[in-house]
Amino acid sequence: MLAVQNLKKYYDKNKVVIKALDGVNFEVKNGDFVSIVGASGSGKSTLLNLVGGLDYPTEGKVIIDDVDIYHLKDDERTIFRRRNIGFVFQSYNLLPMLNVYENIILPFGLDGERVDRKYVENILEILEIKDQAHKMPNELSGGQQQRVAIARALVTKPSLILADEPTGNLDSKSSSQVVYLLKKINKELGNTILMITHDDTVAQAAGRIIRIEDGKLVEDNEGQQ
Repeated sequence: MLAVQNLKKYYDKNKVVIKALDGVNFEVKNGDFVSIVGASGSGKSTLLNLVGGLDYPTEGKVIIDDVDIYHLKDDERTIFRRRNIGFVFQSYNLLPMLNVYENIILPFGLDGERVDRKYVENILEILEIKDQAHKMPNELSGGQQQRVAIARALVTKPSLILADEPTGNLDSKSSSQVVYLLKKINKELGNTILMITHDDTVAQAAGRIIRIEDGKLVEDNEGQQ
């Protein structure tokens, strides 16, 4: 469902070419859970931004569900991204004036679609935050806020979830809980998950690990697990 082909992102900094990504290739099957691992500055976040259609590549293709996203016009790509990709970031990005439930259903307002309340209830159950639905974000722990952010990413039923350091702001206990819930989502709802992390322990939650160094793919354990 995802194909990354010869993906490159070059920057010109003080007349020096910085190769943030330098010819990355891989494919991800529908329903896979994949970790992208690398040190700070390795290019992994650049890769995630390009897969999510948030930036433009210097060269190469990103194909999601048979759609080459960089052949779409800007407004078409925005709509495609909103309907097919869910984002989870290190910072939770919850709106402080909205309660948990209102934050979760926010994407529906962007497309003017009717809220699937039964599906939202199911997500709340899976993420174990049903009893927090009417609380405000500042009443929640960091781990609970990240669960709300994950619920918001899931609510439009995207085929692909992109998680950028989803445990980066959490303590070890909350981190383990969030990773457990991502695995649960992958298994029970079937969303394909691509997770960026610098933490090898967190990465082990995925069925496949891709390692990035200096903008290049240097290791891929596909088929070994």
